[in-house]
Amino acid sequence: MAFSNLVMFAIIVATGATIGANGNTTITSASQAAQALEPVAGGMAESLFALGFIGSGMLAIPILAGSGASALSALLHKDWGFTKSVRDAPFFYVLVGAGTLGGTLFTLLGIDPVKLLVFSALINGLLAPPFLVLVMLISNDRTLMGEYCNGRWAQVLGWCAAGLMTIAALLYLVLNFAT
Repeated sequence: MAFSNLVMFAIIVATGATIGANGNTTITSASQAAQALEPVAGGMAESLFALGFIGSGMLAIPILAGSGASALSALLHKDWGFTKSVRDAPFFYVLVGAGTLGGTLFTLLGIDPVKLLVFSALINGLLAPPFLVLVMLISNDRTLMGEYCNGRWAQVLGWCAAGLMTIAALLYLVLNFAT
């Protein structure tokens, strides 16, 4: 996860340095994003972008498919987790496979990956605040968590994160849909 965040940070910095420097702030396709890297990477821009895009996908696929499969399996009281064998947690592994194949199908159907990334980030950003609030309510409840209940700093930081995410989501909705 730390490596994934390091890659994400590098992508953000490289994007800001290249796209913002050229005055072009609108990217609508993967080829435009690759072309924006030309001032930094020269003739290797397209190859570098392709490797980065594939690499970030390789980092994200197991996390997204695994987390979704874990959540649904746990909700349905099925065994789950990559520490279990396929025989011990078949439902979990079917969900991981379905998620991976579903993501692959999106690319084969010609769906623009940049638009899909933006859309999925938008959905994640809008759904994260209520989930964070739920996590904070559960993790701060001593009757549910016992000795594992959040300490003071975890409560402060967790509620700050939930508040910031809520403000960001509300600002997005107001700025984009207020008439």
